[in-house]
Amino acid sequence: MDKNNKCKLNDISNYLVEKLKAKEMTVEEFLSMNSNISAEELNNNSKIFKINDCNLIKSLLSENEKSELEITMDHLNKDLDHIDKSSYEYRISTGNLVVIILESEDGEYLSGFIMDGNGELLFNSLLELIGNDFEKSNNTLEYMIEELRRFKPYGTI
Repeated sequence: MDKNNKCKLNDISNYLVEKLKAKEMTVEEFLSMNSNISAEELNNNSKIFKINDCNLIKSLLSENEKSELEITMDHLNKDLDHIDKSSYEYRISTGNLVVIILESEDGEYLSGFIMDGNGELLFNSLLELIGNDFEKSNNTLEYMIEELRRFKPYGTI
């Protein structure tokens, strides 16, 4: 790929901070929030950002995500006694937090990103910034649902 077509890590970082009110976090801060990932899984040149402005996050949701979020909230409200509202998982699943990890192999140009949280519009805008040479990786759950839709039980036509 021609490096002229790639976005610089600093340009995307500035976009996240200036346009989306994202705050950069250290690896240590991120790992203290999310115990499901280890430092070894992160790229040495990773930059980690969080967006925790609920109104901004809601503005980045697709209509489908908004309705899914309502369903999630209804479900969680039934079992509020057992839920830690300050947990990473709760904040992500209720639309109160989005975490973006920008990865770079050379420290200058973006080589990929991970987004934890809701925000299809944000995800798509990051894809646009990156360019056409990155494929949207399927969420394992989305992939499984699609596979199940195509599944035909044995013996049926």
